[in-house]
Amino acid sequence: MATHECVDVFDALAWLDVRVVFKPLDGLLGAYIRGDQPGVMISTKRPLSVQRFTAAHELGHAVLAHEPSLDSPNVLRRAAYNLKTPKISGFASYLQEIEADAFAGSFLLPNWLISHHARKHGWSRGDLSNEDTVYQLALRCGASYQATVWALERNGIIDEQARGWLLNVQPKQIKHRIGHVAGAAETRNDAWVLNEGDGGADIAINVGDTVTIALAQQAGAGYLWLPKAPPPSVLTKLDTMVLVESDCIGAPSMKRNFYRAEEQGVGSLAFEHKRPWESASHEEVAFHLSITTPEQGLSRANRARLVQSRRDLNAS
Repeated sequence: MATHECVDVFDALAWLDVRVVFKPLDGLLGAYIRGDQPGVMISTKRPLSVQRFTAAHELGHAVLAHEPSLDSPNVLRRAAYNLKTPKISGFASYLQEIEADAFAGSFLLPNWLISHHARKHGWSRGDLSNEDTVYQLALRCGASYQATVWALERNGIIDEQARGWLLNVQPKQIKHRIGHVAGAAETRNDAWVLNEGDGGADIAINVGDTVTIALAQQAGAGYLWLPKAPPPSVLTKLDTMVLVESDCIGAPSMKRNFYRAEEQGVGSLAFEHKRPWESASHEEVAFHLSITTPEQGLSRANRARLVQSRRDLNAS
């Protein structure tokens, strides 16, 4: 159940025959309903990363055989080992919420997945104390920024002081800084920064997300990162920027190409590192993007499972 290099929580729920419905919920992130046909509701009023953590929280309720639950934004603020005075009535109810939080964090952000992405991108422990890096890790793991911070501390990668500092940073601040996100209305979308470590991987993003392709080039030696083809129709190019790492002659530079996902579909961005006057390229990299619209109604994973079940039934 790991697709696009993250854990597919919606497919996990569908595999367990838990129906997931996306609806515009006021004051709630989600809800878990027990019964002969267990179900989960997820609010459409939150970004995908929060929806995924909420779904993992509700999955925890289902797997741990909890009582029905209506889950408020407190889900995002609790930590499994930070037991404070319960804000809801009944210690048993509070305890099952703590258990579901712990399940969600471990399910979406296992240590092996964090290590996998850190190795791919060459991120050190020091890098994972930086809010920009943590935000990009969260995107790749399909989790919220806050949940990722807690997971880093839980796995001994950052300490309590770093955790506190990171949690004081709001994701919208990061998006404004790195992603050509112009206004507050756009901060529900994500701002991806892709580099060589993402080459060849399938990146799942939403309509409205911004994508920055950041590639280090040896411009002093004449090597530039050049697009091999125009961007696909599902993307709009916003800008190009070159940042020189130092004032020294021949210093490496970072080329950043900015795009926005405009519509549902798939497309690739391919680049070659070459001298413009030469035909052969020194190296190449391609990024494969799968762009979707926010979920509505019954989840895509549930619908796919139902269709497959009917096919299997008709074939038998």
